[in-house]
Amino acid sequence: MTNVELFHYLLLLIAGASALTWLAERVSIPPAVVLLLGGCVIAVAGKGVTGMDPDLLLVAVLPPLLMSSSFYTAWKEFRGELATIVSLVLGAVTFTTVAVAFAVHAFNAGLPWAACLTLGAIVSPPDAVAAKAILQRYPLPPRLVAVLEGESLVNDASGLLLYQMAVSAALAATTITVASGTGLFFRLILLGIAVGLVCGQAMCALLVRLVDAKLGIVLTFMMAWASYGVAEAIGGSGVLSVVTCGLVLGVRQHRVFSADMRIKAKATWDAIVFVLEALVFVLIGLALHGILASVNHEGAVVMAGLRVALPATAAAIVARLVWVFGAIWLPGRLRANRTGGRAWTFGEAAVMGWAGMRGVVSLAAALALPDHFPGRDVIIFSTFLLIITTLVVQGGSLATLIRLLKLRPPARHTMSEHETRARTFGASLAALADIGKREDGIDPAMLERLQAEYRVRVTANENAHTSGEERIEHRARFLRVELELVGVSRETLLALHRAGKVDDAVLHRIESELDLEELRLLRLLEP
Repeated sequence: MTNVELFHYLLLLIAGASALTWLAERVSIPPAVVLLLGGCVIAVAGKGVTGMDPDLLLVAVLPPLLMSSSFYTAWKEFRGELATIVSLVLGAVTFTTVAVAFAVHAFNAGLPWAACLTLGAIVSPPDAVAAKAILQRYPLPPRLVAVLEGESLVNDASGLLLYQMAVSAALAATTITVASGTGLFFRLILLGIAVGLVCGQAMCALLVRLVDAKLGIVLTFMMAWASYGVAEAIGGSGVLSVVTCGLVLGVRQHRVFSADMRIKAKATWDAIVFVLEALVFVLIGLALHGILASVNHEGAVVMAGLRVALPATAAAIVARLVWVFGAIWLPGRLRANRTGGRAWTFGEAAVMGWAGMRGVVSLAAALALPDHFPGRDVIIFSTFLLIITTLVVQGGSLATLIRLLKLRPPARHTMSEHETRARTFGASLAALADIGKREDGIDPAMLERLQAEYRVRVTANENAHTSGEERIEHRARFLRVELELVGVSRETLLALHRAGKVDDAVLHRIESELDLEELRLLRLLEP
């Protein structure tokens, strides 16, 4: 296949992924399931591409996906549920890795322990792509959503840290001791976080100086790959570096992004992330093509794969449930009985434990195994079977489980969207009097008209919450006053968010409206 043919082939894959995603939304099936089945069809049809570097998925695809996830993380909710997230990220992932390794080795004594641990590390981090698509359809307790989304952000890092250690152990001439393994673990963490902080701060410093939105958007993509590559080059975790870099930008985005850049960046990132996620699932066919080719010549691979996949799948599902109920739900109930605090309910714990579908990161990690890795074909084949099983069984039944448990969000403790709008517009209305006093060139009639417009906005949202030609200069002054009022509304909105009175969902919705209003005014002010 020539380079031109490969390019056309990738275009067809993207077109097919788009069509499958549209079909999945029409029939209310998680897109990951449909895309994965599409990859199976490609593999069975024998249309795979050989000669692809297995590290390509980790180096080219994973950094943007991690950057996007960390950028949109609700940092305040993430911090509030940090203990539970850490328990899942470190405890559940490690427990699952060990449980899968023991279960696989019990049925496959000939498979080296390092290979069993590698498989356990590959499948230990759940993927939130399919779960998030389902969870967004149902109103769930915010803390449960925060935990699932926060866990999905960081557990990829912990799973891949264990993966790197297991691969090193399998390929090393000497056995890795507990001391050396611990040193490697902390070196990967500390260097990864340090590089991510430096890259994040550098990116923010550059973004505030860039006027062209296109350059700023390109910088965010380049920094995703740069933070990953630099961390890997000096022996740190590229995954943790990208996550840290994305968190820094996510926390500071309201200050470093202009309205124009924020709107364009969101649209660009949404499109690119969709393509990358879709391609990751469809590209399974490219990897499975080689696996199926070896299966045709060696039928034992099928039975070996099943002997590995079945215990690995059962152990991965059971281990997460055991950890959630044994290490999170039960201790929380006991503490709540003593202190009177709020513990996780049985329904919340059940959904948390069952939302353990595997996906993008597990695929990328399995496909990135070196060609000479012991049992590579069996591990990739088993990982694929495990992903299919968890996506179909757990992903297909998660919505039903939510309905049966009748989970509902608790009473709102933050301001509603209408109340937040009334407060932000009210602050601008109050500022109009001072603006009218210091701006001598403003026509009083135009000022009154602007006050009337903001009174209408405030009144409308408060009610919803409780049940001849203008001269060019005058028009420009009027528009600049409106632009200043947008800035006042934005500052008030951010202050309310910092005070904990507005949640992230309301913040992003109203901030997007203010961004659009700012763009409208800037366009009108253009000569």
